[in-house]
Amino acid sequence: MLDNKFISAVITAAGSGRRMNSQINKPFLNIRGKKIIELTLDTLTKIDIFDEIILVIRKDDEDEIKKIIKGYDREIKYVYGSNTRELSTFEGLKALNSKCELVLTHDGVRPFASRELFYRVLEDLKSYKAVISATKTKDTIKIVDEDMVVDFTPNRDYVYNIQTPQAFDKKILFSMYEKYVKSEFKITDDSQLFEFFHRDIPVKIVSGEYSNIKITTREDILFAEAYLAEKRI
Repeated sequence: MLDNKFISAVITAAGSGRRMNSQINKPFLNIRGKKIIELTLDTLTKIDIFDEIILVIRKDDEDEIKKIIKGYDREIKYVYGSNTRELSTFEGLKALNSKCELVLTHDGVRPFASRELFYRVLEDLKSYKAVISATKTKDTIKIVDEDMVVDFTPNRDYVYNIQTPQAFDKKILFSMYEKYVKSEFKITDDSQLFEFFHRDIPVKIVSGEYSNIKITTREDILFAEAYLAEKRI
């Protein structure tokens, strides 16, 4: 049972605003009066199953994050991130309490993941060592070659868009990250480590939420503003 496990959450919030041509780092952009990272923390801090919450931030954002975490009635720790999302996650893992047995990772700029989604992901940790959230693709996907010529079309029934939250056995995830930082592999999400280092361990998919977008571009901001406006009606 998860009740007897020490569970930690690592939230990566060290992203820049480069792809938005913004002077403000993405987690600190305002959407209808709240910063993106605040919207994320509003949900996470209400999940009492977490024994600790660790934010991974840019050093330049330290003063700002100190002000933000004062607004919550539970302890939120923070560490400095690295130059990629994956290496920033590893910095968060290195800061975990030694008692940690299970760890959930989440993008700080996915502010609309519901509490129910977090609980669904954690619930499946009773049966699996790795659980991720994902939505079935709505689009036809084409695999192309280096010349942008179509190679083949995968069956859409088996194609999913991967999201966070993701949750793992902490020891397994940490050991794979130790191997990863010494390797030449490149990953785009934590669960991909299992494809390189632990194919014997199944990665379970939990149905995600189409509203659980990662805010990356200006178009995403428009969606986020409309989504929040609808929720507040």
